[in-house]
Amino acid sequence: MTLFQNKYRIESTRLKDWDYRSRRWYFVTVCTQNRRPILGKIVDNEMQLSPIGLIANSELCALHTHYRNVYVDEHIVMPNHVHALFMIDGEHYCSPRAKATLVPPAKRSSIAPESCSLSAIVRSYKAGVTLKCHDLGFRQEIWQPRFHDHLLRGDKVIRAVRQYIRNNPANWAIDRENLRS
Repeated sequence: MTLFQNKYRIESTRLKDWDYRSRRWYFVTVCTQNRRPILGKIVDNEMQLSPIGLIANSELCALHTHYRNVYVDEHIVMPNHVHALFMIDGEHYCSPRAKATLVPPAKRSSIAPESCSLSAIVRSYKAGVTLKCHDLGFRQEIWQPRFHDHLLRGDKVIRAVRQYIRNNPANWAIDRENLRS
């Protein structure tokens, strides 16, 4: 770990040489602060959204209105986290439908968040949810700092992630994010 302003700082999990503005499919998980189940609850394998969960869901659905190069393909709001499958900037270069002239994105030497990067998109989403919650009188912290992401390579993996997201409520009893199981 490194020190930043005399405090220990967790190292980034982002790929050091990857440009997170690049066209690609990304699987993202954002957790609530202290993994509290404030977004709703699972009833009969179905997610029942709380008022905060409704805001989290609507903001995710509206993300494409803030970023024209972002498409939220599949998502689920769970009691204490959100899963989303993002596609940035059209078809990814691993897609079989991609044009033969499409080449992989250039590698970068820095991972600092830039406009329209995955980090900027997630930060904007979290801020939008928090602001709307505060406007409605919810004063608690909503999100844990940071988020988890995976770059997806190929349609088979993308289909598997879609299925994972769809099945997440039914698997809640055995989910490692379910702190009560």
